[in-house]
Amino acid sequence: MSSYNTSQIELNYLLAVKSMPLAVALALFLFIGVMLSSIVWAIYAFKLRYQLQKRNWKINKLNREIEMLRLQIKDQ
Repeated sequence: MSSYNTSQIELNYLLAVKSMPLAVALALFLFIGVMLSSIVWAIYAFKLRYQLQKRNWKINKLNREIEMLRLQIKDQ
């Protein structure tokens, strides 16, 4: 498939100009896109996991409180 994209292109970025085959440029940008999306997805997953952990702590705390109240009612 890369044999179809053999033409040379020039990438102009901030301080330099780089010439490379189109297939290499496409592969490079695909790799960069996959890496960036993986990083964003990992940050999102860690954020959700932290929120879930906080809510589970609160649920456990409330369950302990309910159990203590049941014991108090049972003792009366």
